[in-house]
Amino acid sequence: MVDAIKNTVGRLDLQKARPSDTRNASAAPAQASAAAASGDSVKVSNAASAKAVAQMAEAPPIDGEAVRRIKEAIARGEYPINVDRISDALMHAYREMKG
Repeated sequence: MVDAIKNTVGRLDLQKARPSDTRNASAAPAQASAAAASGDSVKVSNAASAKAVAQMAEAPPIDGEAVRRIKEAIARGEYPINVDRISDALMHAYREMKG
């Protein structure tokens, strides 16, 4: 559960990094020209990004061994649940989302 919360926080960070409103759109050309001036640039074609998405869809990033160990621990009633850590992670995610 904690890993799921961490993943959510990671997704929230990615969403903040994306230019999602018009205020950020005006900064994008300036950033692009700065990158071009420094000689560093990256261009990804639509075909390449579609191929990457297809590859990620085929093999999701799941650690099967970790899932097996957690399932066994839950079945034995030995899976540790740290309520303080979970609530801290939830509050952190909430603050990140709001701030």
